[in-house]
Amino acid sequence: MRVWFIFLVFLYSNSAVADSAINTLFEYYDISPKTKYDIKPEIQKSTPIIHKSIKFHGSTSWLVEWSISWKKSNGICYLDFSEAKLNVLFKMPRISPNFSATNAVIDAFNKYYEALLKHENGHMNNGIKALKDIKVLLSNFNSFSDCQVLNEAVKNSITNVVGKYKRQDIAYDTQTKHGKLQGVSIKDFI
Repeated sequence: MRVWFIFLVFLYSNSAVADSAINTLFEYYDISPKTKYDIKPEIQKSTPIIHKSIKFHGSTSWLVEWSISWKKSNGICYLDFSEAKLNVLFKMPRISPNFSATNAVIDAFNKYYEALLKHENGHMNNGIKALKDIKVLLSNFNSFSDCQVLNEAVKNSITNVVGKYKRQDIAYDTQTKHGKLQGVSIKDFI
């Protein structure tokens, strides 16, 4: 059963991410619930994800890395190379590999995990939208007479795009009540 869970996580997380410019990484914290009713207390006890004194069960952080180079010809500075990639880090609970959980615990946890991951993928999707917008922005960027002005314009434009999608992450959590309205509640699976 545990092999199925790992395969499910791998399949679910990678099927949504086919772009080679997207790197995903999972960082787990371990729980050891003896019964399915112990899952939430174990998560609350073990989660390292704390923001403004509130404990969260999962989190997603994303960062768009980009680079450019430019050329100047006939007094005009233009981009001659650009690339962008997205790094996504999921922090999620898992049943400790050193713990022998019952099938009932594994089943309840896997269903909860799937709902939590689906919510966290919504955050990753905001990062993917930011990446796509940045790639379009870079491929259509205007030329300037001054290369430093071009560099600053690119930097400011990318900062604005990232800011837009970081604000959408905040709105997403507000709209979904951090996933509760999407079914991210252990009570639904025990």
